[in-house]
Amino acid sequence: MRFPGTIVFILLLTATTVSASLPRMAVISFDHDDFSPDEQLIGSVIAEIASSGRFEVLDLGADGFIATAPDSLLSALVTLAAANALDVFLALEVLPEYQDDRTLYRGDSLITSRTIEVTVLGRFYSSTGALLGTIRHTHSREGELPFAPDRFDMARACAVILAERSILELFPLEVSFVYDGGREFDIPIGTAQGVKNGTVMSAVASSTVIPTDPLDYGALRSRGLLQVFDAGFDRSRARLISGRLVIGGSITAVEQSAPAMISGGYYGSAYSIEMGEGLAEEESGLSSGIRFSAATAKWGLSLGGGFTASILEYASCLGVDLNAGTRIPIGSPELGFRLTGGGEVMFLMQEVRNDSLSSDATAVSFNAKAVASLEYLFSSHLGLELGCTGILGTEAQTWTVQEYTGNIRDADPDELYYAKLRSGPVSFHAGIFYMIF
Repeated sequence: MRFPGTIVFILLLTATTVSASLPRMAVISFDHDDFSPDEQLIGSVIAEIASSGRFEVLDLGADGFIATAPDSLLSALVTLAAANALDVFLALEVLPEYQDDRTLYRGDSLITSRTIEVTVLGRFYSSTGALLGTIRHTHSREGELPFAPDRFDMARACAVILAERSILELFPLEVSFVYDGGREFDIPIGTAQGVKNGTVMSAVASSTVIPTDPLDYGALRSRGLLQVFDAGFDRSRARLISGRLVIGGSITAVEQSAPAMISGGYYGSAYSIEMGEGLAEEESGLSSGIRFSAATAKWGLSLGGGFTASILEYASCLGVDLNAGTRIPIGSPELGFRLTGGGEVMFLMQEVRNDSLSSDATAVSFNAKAVASLEYLFSSHLGLELGCTGILGTEAQTWTVQEYTGNIRDADPDELYYAKLRSGPVSFHAGIFYMIF
């Protein structure tokens, strides 16, 4: 259940600008019993909200534990707000935990697995007692009995995530400005209102009147995704991540979560090869396949990962990788350059030459990767990418096979097509990506 907290926060933000102070929030607890947040949990939430820069958060101490009847709650909040000059309340409640036991068959025995869920509920009230919005978050853990996780640690992690989500979902920043046409431009909002470097906002043209000039209608089709890269006290510099803004358009920008992109396409790589015993020697081979990946789409720090499936004449390879690096604007928002590095686990499987074996041969190798990609965004969401990867990895030379008797052993060189396989040193990829926001 959510209410238009955005409108309320705009009013609070306006008041903040006039008074040169942040809106004042207090974190309180309902019914101080076994399920209510304690002082340490409330302190963690206060620290999380204060770090956002959006509110001045007060610790009410013992006054923050409300033990009144529901019909007198609102009057209690009004009294507290008047006594402490408060604008907003966050009322926390830890709900009774959920526990579920399941009997599972693992290996040759039965085990009991227990799932424990802890849920924290947050209600936001204004100083007059009006409900601004409700948000909840659940944290779960599962383990084999005996299983006794730290319930307090679960509740604290749950409450901190709830506080982080509430800032963006119930109190997003909103600002209006006129676009001057530059690739980098000013927006009239800064750290005094809670803006930070990296803040992402969705921008759309708006108009308070019906245009009289047909050319003015072009400004009403203007929209884009912008990111702050230099946050000042009351004014910041931003650039577009996606879309376009028409020069002279009256733009309204609202904060939103960070964008991400998913991509898929062709993947080609060279392999260093040593053939099996009795076969002609071969120094290298080319593999081709597909790659799917996901990564953050902001300018700056980039995190991502993906998996690659490729084939050789007698073998197939599946790689899973994680990477981190940077995404650099070349021609914002259309053209960007991504430079990342990371690690990959490669699972390899090849056919065998011995009919007495009941399985293919398998092996595992590990690679360190450095990736450079060029990204071209030809619409608000769709784009093309092209890149290459430098690879330094281990050699797959110990292959495991299974006999019809069920015995698992290392394969002999005369049973394999490839005695050794090594990735790299270079691979290439090309494909299409979709930006999610």
